[in-house]
Amino acid sequence: MKYAVISDVHSNLEALTCAACEIERRKVDQIICLGDVVGYGANPSECLKLAGEMADEMVMGNHDQAVEDVELRDWFHEWAREAIEWTAGVLSPEEKKQIRTLPPLIIDRKRNVTWSHGSVHEPQEFHYLFQRSDALPSFKVLETDFCFFGHTHIPSLFTKRSQEVRYLTAGSYQLAKGERYLINPGSVGQPRDRNPKLSFAIFDADQLSLEIVRLDYDNQKAAAKIRKAGLPAYLADRLL
Repeated sequence: MKYAVISDVHSNLEALTCAACEIERRKVDQIICLGDVVGYGANPSECLKLAGEMADEMVMGNHDQAVEDVELRDWFHEWAREAIEWTAGVLSPEEKKQIRTLPPLIIDRKRNVTWSHGSVHEPQEFHYLFQRSDALPSFKVLETDFCFFGHTHIPSLFTKRSQEVRYLTAGSYQLAKGERYLINPGSVGQPRDRNPKLSFAIFDADQLSLEIVRLDYDNQKAAAKIRKAGLPAYLADRLL
């Protein structure tokens, strides 16, 4: 089984469209979306539609949940809260219903893989996984050898047995049989590793191979849309 794993699109239509074209070229078996399709950017409706058409499985991210969960917004930075309030105002009832039905976690025991937005333990609390101590609670409850998560916007890898913690640059990686992994594919729409290129992963479960794909896209256009919508300028500047 060959997967394309995307996460943290954040209403960036230019980035998602670019990623979709590359994924189509790669001829994968399934596309998985790890949440946060909306928030920050200027095209939430368009991204929801495209991600919904693309993805075979999709989980809910914290920005997705905050569209209707007003209390969750209290944990957001001011500019993130302003963006999600704007997003909630432009989404239709049908689009909000689409978001509302997303699960917080998907465990596919048959294929030995778990899909999550934040940590696997307490998935609806959206814990960040930056360092090994953050990953330990997830490893304790993880039921599959492979788990893909988002939320940090940084392509990274954690292993249980060898206790590896690694930032992943663009390129291919061979995974080990018998090891247990937590893997972040990076962010399609809001990269945060000082690299403005969009990021996603290709995971071949049969060959135990992982590829982090980084692509240029029209981030100038995406940033201009954010400014035109009246959203915080910082959200535009961060794309560049």
